[in-house]
Amino acid sequence: MIVLILEDDDTKYSHIKATLLGDISDCIIRRSEYFSKFVIESSKDKFDLIVTDFLVPMHKDTTELYEVTQDIIGTIRDIESPNFSTPVIAITGFSDVAEQNYEQFNRLDINIIHYSEDSNDWKDAFLLKIKNSLPPKKYDFVIFCALEKEAEAFDTLDCTVGQLNCIQGLSCRTIEVNDKKGVIIVPPRMGLVNAAITCSRAIDTFSPELICMSGICGGIEGKANIYDVVISEMCHQHDAGKWTSEGFLPEVYSVQVPHETHVLINQLIKEPNFKTNIASGIILKRSEFPTDLEELNFNIIIGPTSSGSSVIASEEILESVKAQHRKHASFEMESYALYEAARQSSNKNLRYFSAKSVVDNGNELKSDNFHRIACILSAKTVYELIASGV
Repeated sequence: MIVLILEDDDTKYSHIKATLLGDISDCIIRRSEYFSKFVIESSKDKFDLIVTDFLVPMHKDTTELYEVTQDIIGTIRDIESPNFSTPVIAITGFSDVAEQNYEQFNRLDINIIHYSEDSNDWKDAFLLKIKNSLPPKKYDFVIFCALEKEAEAFDTLDCTVGQLNCIQGLSCRTIEVNDKKGVIIVPPRMGLVNAAITCSRAIDTFSPELICMSGICGGIEGKANIYDVVISEMCHQHDAGKWTSEGFLPEVYSVQVPHETHVLINQLIKEPNFKTNIASGIILKRSEFPTDLEELNFNIIIGPTSSGSSVIASEEILESVKAQHRKHASFEMESYALYEAARQSSNKNLRYFSAKSVVDNGNELKSDNFHRIACILSAKTVYELIASGV
C-alpha cells in the first residue's frame, strides 16, 4: 500500500505514520510538508490512500499556514488527476474548519477525522478507512483448476501451498515457486462460463504476469494416450456453431498461445531432464495402470485442443470434434475460456498456457481410476514450467 501524507506538523505526522505502520507493516509512506510539493506528488503518481491536513504552508521554507481546502479538492478531484478516485482522509485538529467543509468533502468521498494529540479516538476511524482502502494483493502468476482434486494435486509437490481462503470473492490457495508468489483458483462450478468469469476476475484482481491451467482432459485416440500431458498450442470451442436440419455446423475461432511462450515451453519440454523430473516420485496403485502397461508411461506434447460446455462420453460426438482439426490432440471444458480471457485482457504482455493430462478418450468407457495420477502429472508440469521461467 502506498500512502501520500500532506502534513507539516512533525508530531502529528509521527502519530499518523505509526498508526499506518502498526496496521500495515509493509506500507510505503511519502510525505509532503507543504502544499506545492503535495501538488507535484499527487499529480505525478497514483496512490492507494491520501491523508491530508487543512492548514499547511504553501511553499518550502515558509511557516505561515494557509487553508488549502479548496486547493486540495481542485488538485485531487480533478478528473485528469491520477488520484481522482483515490480514497482521501482529512485529519485535522481544527474542528471549525472541519465543520465548514464537511458537507462538500462528504460529496467528494473525502472523509474528515478530528485529531487530538491527547486522545486516541481518531485512530479507530482512521484504521477503518485504511482497511477499506487496501488495494487487492498482486500475484506473479495464477493457476486455474476446474476441480478441487486438480488443485489438491499441488499439495503433493515440493512447494509451499497455503490453506483454502477467500480472496476478493475467489476460492484461492496461495503458492510459492522459487521467488515467485502465485495463487491457485478453483471456480464455483466447472465449465466454460464459470471459467471465463473466474479467469477474467483473477486477471483484473491480481494483475498477474502469467495465468495458466492445470488438470485433466480427454485425449484423441492416436494423438494422445492416457497420462500424456497436452499443452494447448491453440484452443477453440468445439460446440460453438449452428444446428441445422443437416446437423451441426461448427464455427471455429482459435486462440493461440503467445509466440514467445510457445517457443520457451517447446524448448523446456525437450530438455532431457524435464520429463524425468515430472515422473520422479510418482507411484501408481494397481488400478491406476492403463491396460497392458506395468510402469508409468507418458509424453508431454504441444498440440491443438478444444473446449466445450459438456462432458463428452459418446463416440458420435467425439467424431464431430475430431473432424474440426486434423491434428486435434485433446479436449476438455475450460482452456478456451482462459485463453480468450487472457487474449481480451488489457494487459497485452500477459502470458498464458494450459497443460492437462489425459484420463480418457471421450467414449463410453469412462473411469476415475486415472484421475489422481493425471492431476499430479499436470500439476508437476505446470510447476516446472513456472519454475523454469515461463
